[in-house]
Amino acid sequence: MSKPKLLNTAVSLLIAAGIVVIGSAAIRANVAPTISTDAVPLPVTVQQYQLLDGYTVPTRFFGVVQASTDTLLGFEVAGLMAELNAAEGDYLQKGQLVGRLDTRQQEAALAVAKASQREAEAQLELALLTAERTQTLLDQELASKQALDNALLSAEALSARVATMRASVENAQLVIDKSQLRVPFDAVVVSTLAESGTVVGPAVPVLRMISIGDREVHVGVSPKMANRLTLNQFQTIRIDDQLVSARLRSINDDIDPRTMTVKAVFTLPDDTAFRVGAVATLELSSYVSETGGWIPLESLMEGEKGLWSILTVDLSTVPSATRRESVEIVYTENDRAYVRGTLANNDWVVATGLQRVSPGTTVMPTLDAPEVAY
Repeated sequence: MSKPKLLNTAVSLLIAAGIVVIGSAAIRANVAPTISTDAVPLPVTVQQYQLLDGYTVPTRFFGVVQASTDTLLGFEVAGLMAELNAAEGDYLQKGQLVGRLDTRQQEAALAVAKASQREAEAQLELALLTAERTQTLLDQELASKQALDNALLSAEALSARVATMRASVENAQLVIDKSQLRVPFDAVVVSTLAESGTVVGPAVPVLRMISIGDREVHVGVSPKMANRLTLNQFQTIRIDDQLVSARLRSINDDIDPRTMTVKAVFTLPDDTAFRVGAVATLELSSYVSETGGWIPLESLMEGEKGLWSILTVDLSTVPSATRRESVEIVYTENDRAYVRGTLANNDWVVATGLQRVSPGTTVMPTLDAPEVAY
C-alpha cells in the first residue's frame, strides 16, 4: 500500500473512533437521569382484616300508613236520599248528622200504626171493664161463669193486639231513625260515593271515612321473618324520613298469595300525625353464619376464575413489599365487602392507592384511612 493511501485509512479510523466515543457519551448522558438504583416506596393506606364467624344482613320490608278505622258508611234501610251534607276532606264529629232519606212514607206508616195502637188500647180498656162487671155479676149470681170466661179471653186477645200495635209503632219509628245517617266516630271524609236524589239500598256505601288520630302501619314481611316477630314488641319504622318506634299489634296467620308475604300490623304512637297512604319501611336483620371478614370495596382488584385479588403488606418491616391474596366476595354492603379466601386474621390490607401498585411493589403504609366497622 502506498503511503498516501495508508495515511488516509488511518485518518478515517481515527474519525470513526471519535464518533463512537462521542455517541456513547451522549447516550450515557441521556439515560443516566432516568435510571435510579433505589426505588422510592409509594405511600398507601391500610386497614386490618379481622376474621369473624358471620355477618348481619339487613332486610327492608315496605308497607303503608293506614287509619286504625277505615269504613264505608251507608244507610241501614232503602230509600230516596234527600240530603247528604258531607264532602271530601270534611272533618266530622261523632254523632253528627250527615245524610237523610225521604221519610214521608215511613211517617205515614207511623201515623197509621199509632192510630191502630190507640184503637186497640181503647178496646182493651173496654174489655177489662166488661170483665170486671161480669165478675161482679157472677159474685151476685146474676151472670154465668161462661160469660166471665168470654170477657177475660176477649181482654187477653185485645192485650196481645195492643202489644202488636206498639211493636208496629216502634218499628215504624226505627225505620225513620235509620233514615238518618250519623257519624259513628270522629272522622274525615275520604270520598263521597253517592249524591242527593239517588235511591240507595240498605248497606250501600255513601261515604268512605277514616278515623282521626289513630294510625297503623301495615307491612308485608317474609314468612321467615314473621316467625321471628313477637307481639307487643317495638320495632323501628321509617316514615317520611322519620324513625318511629311502633308496637306490633298483630300478625296474620295466612300468606298473601299475590306477594307471598305475611301482613304485620304496627300501632303508631298517639303523637304521630302521618298521612294515610304514606310509605313506611321496616328494617329487620338476620345473622348469617359464615367465616370471613370485612374489607373496603376499594381494595378489591379483579382476579381470575370468579375470584378477586387484594394486596397485603407486612407492617413488621416498613417499607415493605406488597403480596397478592385471593378472596371470594360473600356479601357487599355500602362501601365494604364481606370476603373469605387466603387472607389470615389480622392481615393488613392495602385500602387505597391500588392504581399505583402491584404485587411486589415497595410501599410505605399508613393507618390514616377510615376504619371499616365490623
